[in-house]
Amino acid sequence: MKNPVGRPKTLDREKLINIAYQEYWCFGINNVSLSKIANLAAVSRPGIYKEFIDEDGLKSEVLKKYNNALKKHILEQYKNSNNIQTLIHHLYSYIGVPFDNKIFMEIKNAAIFNTPKNANGCLYEKAKIVRHLLYKKTISEMNQFEKLRKSEFKNYIYRMQNYGKIIESYKPEDVYEYIASVLSMIQSLKNNKMNKVKIKAIIDKSLSAILSPEQTIN
Repeated sequence: MKNPVGRPKTLDREKLINIAYQEYWCFGINNVSLSKIANLAAVSRPGIYKEFIDEDGLKSEVLKKYNNALKKHILEQYKNSNNIQTLIHHLYSYIGVPFDNKIFMEIKNAAIFNTPKNANGCLYEKAKIVRHLLYKKTISEMNQFEKLRKSEFKNYIYRMQNYGKIIESYKPEDVYEYIASVLSMIQSLKNNKMNKVKIKAIIDKSLSAILSPEQTIN
C-alpha cells in the first residue's frame, strides 16, 4: 500500500548512521555538514533532528557505532595478548607500513567494520583532536570508551611489565597516557600527510622510551 499523500517516509535510522559514519571517518566528525548527510541519505534536516534531537545526537550515535567495533576488535586483541608486538604492529598497521597480521589484525580486515576507501586513520582519534569543538553527548561517548580503553591497556601494560617488555618502574597509568598521546600524535601527522616512513621512525623512537632496554622493536 502506498503512503497516503502528505505522510512522510519513515527515516531509516541505521542507514543514516552508516552514511554519517562513512563521511565522518573520511573527512572528520566536525567537517561534514548536516545538509550533506541529509542529501546523501535523501532525508530532510528536520527528519534528522526528529530522530536524533540534534546534530550532537547523530555524532554520538556514529561514534558509538565505531567505538563498539573497536571494543570487539581492537581491545579484544589486547585483552588476549601476552606479546609486546601487539602494540608495535598495531601502531604500524595504523600508518600502513608492513606488519604481521598473525600478531595484530588491522581494522579493515575485520568483518564488523565497514571501512571507507578514503578513510584516514582512526575516527576516534580524529574526534579526540577536535574534542574541544564537540558537544555533551559526543564527549560523553568518548569518555565512556576512553575509560574502557584505559582499563584494558593498563592490564596489558602490567602484563608486559611482568614479562620484562616494558620498563617496570613506570606506572601503568602513566605508560597508558603516553601511548594514548602517541596515538593522537600519529593521527595528527597523518592529517598533515607526513610520509609514513617518517612516521614509523617517530613511532620507533617513541616506543623506545617505554620498552625495556633488552626489548627490540623490529
